[in-house]
Amino acid sequence: MEKIGQGICNGSFGEILQGFLPGNKKFLVNVKIRNASYVTVTVTSCQYSNEKEAQYAESYRNYSKSYKIVRNILADLGRHDDCYLEVHSDIPIGKGLSSSTADMIASVRGLSAAVSIAVKPDYVARMVTEIEPNDGLHYVGTSAYHHTMGELIANFDYTPPLHILGIDLGGEVDTVQFNKIQLTWTEEEMEHYQNLLKEIQKTYGGRDLVRICQIATESARLWQKVRYKPELDRVLNVMEDTEALGVLNTHSGTYLGLLYPDSRTDLDELFTCVRNWFPDFDVRWFQTITCSSGKENGIYG
Repeated sequence: MEKIGQGICNGSFGEILQGFLPGNKKFLVNVKIRNASYVTVTVTSCQYSNEKEAQYAESYRNYSKSYKIVRNILADLGRHDDCYLEVHSDIPIGKGLSSSTADMIASVRGLSAAVSIAVKPDYVARMVTEIEPNDGLHYVGTSAYHHTMGELIANFDYTPPLHILGIDLGGEVDTVQFNKIQLTWTEEEMEHYQNLLKEIQKTYGGRDLVRICQIATESARLWQKVRYKPELDRVLNVMEDTEALGVLNTHSGTYLGLLYPDSRTDLDELFTCVRNWFPDFDVRWFQTITCSSGKENGIYG
């Protein structure tokens, strides 16, 4: 007997803020975008044909992280079912836009629908973190999150309403390998990140869009110590020229993004201008989802 469920999860265009707190504890603040992963989960408890067996093997081969988390949750439920995943996503892979996290969370939501269970976010955090560092996308709204430990710091019923003009600097980054890099921060640097985290919690509470974007720009500058992007200075110049609110960094990825309020109407002109500045790179628009009263809109892209 087969049971089928569907799940959706939005990606995140890097992080508004990412760094290290005293005690060398890694953290980030996500920023959800409309690009999403759509997963159909088929759970079966019976023997299947050779054709089906090949499909299930392909599911494991192509989506091993998502497959593993679904099987782990089924095991926690005391079930020995197998599963098959169909994944459709418009989130670029290996670019720092949370593609694998979104696949896993969408898979968990699909499983939840298939077998009629409810799973708490803290449980999902633990299960995802067992597989790889993640971006806290299973919490509604914006999350400040210890991404290597799966611990929520704070949650905000607000996602900044932004158009993000993303500039892909090329290549791909493996999140797991990146987070194995040993980094050293001074106590002064970690205290500075702690102060920025405290401030951003206030700015989200007050929905201060301008200051949020300023903190994102500072985070992009600070991260040059970790993953240097030589194009950042040029992007900062374009920020000034086009009156962007700030620059957003995919800290462990390949993108930089120019931040514009969703009230801007000159998007075509901005795109042409930025593409002329960066003719050798892929340039594309992204948009954040909206969030209010504990609900997220724009989750369907």
